[in-house]
Amino acid sequence: MNNNDNKIAVITGAARGNGKATALSLGRSGSSLYLTDLNSQELEETITDIKNEGIDVSGGVYDASKISDAKILIDDVIKNCGRIDILVNNAGASKPVKFPDVDEDTWDWVLDLNLKGPYFIMQEAAKHMMKQKSGSIVNIASISASGGMTSSPSYAIAKAGVVTMTVTAAAYLAEYGIRVNAVSPGIVNTQFHDEVKVTNPDVLDQQVKSIPLGRLAEPEDIASTISFITSDEASYITGEIITVGGGKNSL
Repeated sequence: MNNNDNKIAVITGAARGNGKATALSLGRSGSSLYLTDLNSQELEETITDIKNEGIDVSGGVYDASKISDAKILIDDVIKNCGRIDILVNNAGASKPVKFPDVDEDTWDWVLDLNLKGPYFIMQEAAKHMMKQKSGSIVNIASISASGGMTSSPSYAIAKAGVVTMTVTAAAYLAEYGIRVNAVSPGIVNTQFHDEVKVTNPDVLDQQVKSIPLGRLAEPEDIASTISFITSDEASYITGEIITVGGGKNSL
């Protein structure tokens, strides 16, 4: 198991799916957790589930798309936990609106949540990590960042921005002992795909057929990659975009 003993890990969008799986993985590898999400009920249930495993966990409700919440979140982490060793910028969502129909409200909502908010959360966390001369940041990108995704171009553009944001931050922060990487998931078996399967089972079947390994990713596949990349075993890895797509690299 990857060793993250005695580290403080902050995970956004942690109430379910990839975020919850990542919280469990990091907690089981020794980290104390501070979890955030907009859904207060699901967040509370997740925190309870994780506490039942004997993992040190707390958290709060913050909006990952708002710059004002970025500083409040990281200040609260420092106040309650004393430091921050790991940040996983996991919060994000897509809005399926095709190219001709994207309006300014859609553009702003998608870019704020998936790109602008994560940048400023990372910036606030890095201020403390720079003082510590250590830290690991993981931004969640997507294979939609390449390949010409047509169902939600604003989402694909935002995730392409996450890729560049990650490489840029890694170059700047390396001298402070801070590593910055991105994990780029493929098609993951989360609640979103459960809903797709109910409404259009053929779409899900087509997606599975397009994956060389022949199955959707599970949240644990993403979580175990994040657990490794934030651990001391990955201490020489920074500025990388790690695709977890079962052999599928773009949408």
